[in-house]
Amino acid sequence: MTIVDNILNNMERLSNKQKIIAEYLIKNRGKVGFMSLKDISQEIDVSEVTILNFCKSIEIDSFTELKKSFQELIKKQLHVPNEIKSSLQELDNLKDVYNNIIQIHKLNYERALSHNSIEKFQEISYLISKSRRIYICGQGISKVIAEYINSRLRLINIDSVTLEVGDIMESSIDFARATTDDCFILISFPKYSHSIINLAQYLFKNNFTYISITDSDNSPLSKNSKYSLKSHSDSLVFHNFISSTICLIEILIVILSFNMKDKLMSHFDNLEEIQSLLSQNLNNQ
Repeated sequence: MTIVDNILNNMERLSNKQKIIAEYLIKNRGKVGFMSLKDISQEIDVSEVTILNFCKSIEIDSFTELKKSFQELIKKQLHVPNEIKSSLQELDNLKDVYNNIIQIHKLNYERALSHNSIEKFQEISYLISKSRRIYICGQGISKVIAEYINSRLRLINIDSVTLEVGDIMESSIDFARATTDDCFILISFPKYSHSIINLAQYLFKNNFTYISITDSDNSPLSKNSKYSLKSHSDSLVFHNFISSTICLIEILIVILSFNMKDKLMSHFDNLEEIQSLLSQNLNNQ
């Protein structure tokens, strides 16, 4: 477990000041391993004693140990290309590579389909169709999945938007517009995005509804989500294959479209009329 995981696991029982420290450390994890106690104290305007008490609250013996933990985190992140390199070096037979990839994909599909019932798809479909707006959020490779969901939902006339949690100004504007009539879809797989986890905690505390797309019931996203789609992302060489996740999304979109069939027929008729009109205008230019 990394220092970030440790902080996130203890977040709920921290005081308000300690949460400020926690959020600062997570957000600035690339540099806090090289900052002094005084530097951090001045940056977030809390006493040095408060920071030392924070360390004890997350079962870290000293500020020096806290710094070392963040330094180790950076070292692990730098090792990611080496992990890929090491995995590639272990592969020496193209036929085995091909067969292994196929077997991994098959297992991912089988487990994903067995862990998500038609009843769950139907309930999620109903929730999405009744929501005022759908906010979708993912980081890293999960951002690709978020964009894919958004494009599909917009195609079937669902008011949806992707959230950029890394852009504080943009995301704060979106949050200010959100109401409890809206629904959020949060996506994260190991290694879980701390930004997405923080967002999930914020949504739960403020009575917003969210659907999680993640890997298991033990995922930090599953805990308070209204519904959770479980998708397995085991991979060869690279972290997190997304193929089984896309499969689940396609199932959900088709079920949602089927349930909205009558409304969609009218919507597609309108689209055809608009496209025909625009085509005529282009031809006349």
